[in-house]
Amino acid sequence: MDDPGDRVYRKTDRGMGEVRLRSGGLSARSRTALILVNGVDSLAALRAKIGPDADALVEALAAEGHVEPAAPPVRRVADSPGAQPLPVDIAVESVAPREAETSAAEVRERLAPLRREALARLAPHYGPDAVVVAGPLLGAATLEDYCKALEALESKVSVNLGRKQAIKLLAGLKPV
Repeated sequence: MDDPGDRVYRKTDRGMGEVRLRSGGLSARSRTALILVNGVDSLAALRAKIGPDADALVEALAAEGHVEPAAPPVRRVADSPGAQPLPVDIAVESVAPREAETSAAEVRERLAPLRREALARLAPHYGPDAVVVAGPLLGAATLEDYCKALEALESKVSVNLGRKQAIKLLAGLKPV
């Protein structure tokens, strides 16, 4: 992770408290950046959402203790050269993964950008509660569940924004 744009940040306990209580006196831009830091999106993705000053905003939030670099994914490392498995002289037939496993991974992969986009669209209207409002959408495991959750979300959003604005806000989030 040599490129600073690849860095991923997450909120600290102090940052979560700031989002809830608004007690730190952050500027509107800093607060927006704090809300958008989610432990998943890289700094490059945050630049696309926040703007070119994302680096400075996130660094300032890190200096104040509101965000911290997310831990890199844990990788398994072989214990030692002696721990390598011994070669075996038998023919092994390759086994393809089951279709259900493959399709579940494909579904997660297809829905991930749609879920991120839904959160980005809901954040200006619901702030930190966007994750709660979109909860069923984020938890959907199948395309069918996702579509049902999207319809329910449209109904929920229409209470606050009106039916036409809700349709406009959530347009393009259905998987093709």
